Amino acid sequence: MHDAVPPSAESRHRKVASGDMPFPDERGQVAVVEYRPQWPAEFELLAGVLRDALGDLALRVDHVGSTSVPGLPAKDCIDVQVRMRSIDEARDEPLLAAIGFRCRPEPWNRIEVSGGQRCHKLVFAPPIGARSCNVHLREGSGPNARFALLFRDYLRADEDARRA
Repeated sequence: MHDAVPPSAESRHRKVASGDMPFPDERGQVAVVEYRPQWPAEFELLAGVLRDALGDLALRVDHVGSTSVPGLPAKDCIDVQVRMRSIDEARDEPLLAAIGFRCRPEPWNRIEVSGGQRCHKLVFAPPIGARSCNVHLREGSGPNARFALLFRDYLRADEDARRA
């Protein structure tokens, strides 16, 4: 028997780019459900775990995405934004891996453009068997971090926008 060789980052990216799910435990189909009042409490539990793991590297932990908007139907997946002092994959990935979070291998992970500016980011999937979530690490001063908060707050404040 040969020792198993883990797939390279390049082969993981190639597989994901072809449409396969990167983690076997992930659901392929996503359903939108009515707003669930337990989502904020579920976010708070998750935020505490992340604050403990990241310590003072995390400037803020915010509930973002559709589950953060009361009354808005959403996919049942908590989106968390962790505003970091800086993004350093070699430092950050092991900190979250130590508590079971998996760095997303998709090609879109690591850079996003917001307001014409390239912004560093890392997105993590939950530990196997844990509550469905996406953890977005973004630099605290980046326009991408600000956009996530402004969009959430706009939807919270504008009933017509929520209905649309």
